[in-house]
Amino acid sequence: MGLLTAKPSSAKIKEGDSWFLDTDERPDWQTQFGNRQPIKLEIGFGMGDFLIEMAAREPHHNFIGIDFYHKGIRKLMIRIRNLGLNNIRVVHGDVRNKIPLLFQDGALDTIYINFPDPWPKKRHKKRRLIKPELVKLLAQKLAPMGRVCLATDSGTYAREMLEYFNACSLFQNMERKSGFLEDRGDLPKTKFEKSFIYAGDKIHYLEYFRLAGDRKTEKSKKIPLAEEKTNESQESGSKVEANDKLLFEKLKNAESSAKDACDLKKVADNLADAGNKEWAKKVYRKATDQAQDSLDFNWLAYSISETLGDKGWAREIYKQAECNAENGLEFNWLAYSISETLGDKDWAKKLYKRAEGQTENIRELCDLADSISETLGDKNWAGEIYKQAEDKAEEYSDFYELANSIYEKLADRQWAKELSKKVEDKAEDSSDLHSLGEYLCEKLGDKKWAKKVYGKAGSKAKNSDDFCDLADSLCKILGDEEWAIRLYKKAEGKAEKSCEFRNLADSLCENLGDKEWARKLYKKAEDKAETFYEFRWLAECLCKNLGDKEWAKKIYKKAAGKAKDPSDFNRLANSVYEKLGGSLKGEQ
Repeated sequence: MGLLTAKPSSAKIKEGDSWFLDTDERPDWQTQFGNRQPIKLEIGFGMGDFLIEMAAREPHHNFIGIDFYHKGIRKLMIRIRNLGLNNIRVVHGDVRNKIPLLFQDGALDTIYINFPDPWPKKRHKKRRLIKPELVKLLAQKLAPMGRVCLATDSGTYAREMLEYFNACSLFQNMERKSGFLEDRGDLPKTKFEKSFIYAGDKIHYLEYFRLAGDRKTEKSKKIPLAEEKTNESQESGSKVEANDKLLFEKLKNAESSAKDACDLKKVADNLADAGNKEWAKKVYRKATDQAQDSLDFNWLAYSISETLGDKGWAREIYKQAECNAENGLEFNWLAYSISETLGDKDWAKKLYKRAEGQTENIRELCDLADSISETLGDKNWAGEIYKQAEDKAEEYSDFYELANSIYEKLADRQWAKELSKKVEDKAEDSSDLHSLGEYLCEKLGDKKWAKKVYGKAGSKAKNSDDFCDLADSLCKILGDEEWAIRLYKKAEGKAEKSCEFRNLADSLCENLGDKEWARKLYKKAEDKAETFYEFRWLAECLCKNLGDKEWAKKIYKKAAGKAKDPSDFNRLANSVYEKLGGSLKGEQ
């Protein structure tokens, strides 16, 4: 399955519900809600779980959700109507355009951004939501002491968010050391969030409050360098027993502070791994009592089957998961889990059938077909579901997802090729065509077609990153350095920001080995740099790609002069220690 997700849909939503706002003017929120209660905003609410629960929990606050996924909006409004929640309003559109329109400065009490699309590929990074421009906009619209809460499963994106928010003088990080919180307190976990936690993925939480005025620049001239790590393995043998006691004490505290079934399951899993299965059983029972949805029951059954080997108990909990399943995706997950843990293919087939009848989303249809192909080996059934998905497909990402899945799961080259033609027709920008070009080369082996698509991508390229990313691909996929050099030159001509010059220099080092050209671009990146993170990133690239520690040391010193937050100094200390061996010590 690809990681590419849909871009904002252009489909017009026509809704008569009072909860839905379709306006080109700033609303009078007091009139809208009939009160002056504080306003909280969720950006990108998905299926609306978080927004619904927050509005139900806090009737004395008003909530606004903005998203571009129109099907999700319709489903959310059905739930709002059924629950009778009058303190929610829903807006369709791109937040970067909607926020300036909807809110006057200082109008918002709190902003939530839960799991924005990380766009993990380099060429799609420009599509990420969190950028310096948005951070400044959020600071402008938040009231003094207002908060912004963020969560992501992407470590790379999390560090980028941290850098951007720390660089804004109107925001103060709530976690003064690392910059990241261990959890988000009493905020509810969405199903999407729990799916990451249950899968063992690390969630990165950030929280900032908006200052009344600009944060004063810290004038500390001394960089606290990271301390050398001790060799813990030498001492571990004599401390095993003490560590066991410490572990169980920690787990006891975790059990008492657990907020939900998700937290309790994690405690039980750790107890089982530590060998205390009797205690683990008690915690699993407590988690079962607190389970709220199919996802909770599903993962509890999986753990009980895998860690305790109790298939009978797991089967009973899977039945509860089935009773609580609400949509096709949950039936799909449940069928897959039952097939993998219990090996019950008949039960899985029934659940897959229920999933098929309740699935409309293209990605979810692809996931369903993939699961059926993998667990049951039923290529014909999977093909029928892919056909349903093709009939529903409308946008570039729909056809791209389908072509990729059909090639990988069904090995149907001809069908994938036909879908690729639709992908080409639906492509909107250089990145879309770039992705297709790589797919045609790597999956279908059609270099002739790929070259034509790369040519179209070049004609649609608009900025330095577009040209640079395309040139990178030409080097790596087609091995065409001459064409790549022409595009790298165009990228240099379009570059304006420090990060654009730095990215281009990185590419020249990696793909062409041209360090002389790269050095000139790194100098331009230095001249354009203004923020802490721009200097720090540049210094690390100088170490990695040029091996120029003297130049890097000068850039690190400039970064130190821009550092404002304690987490900035910690990251700088770690960078200096790792790249320069702590050689800035005593020089600041």
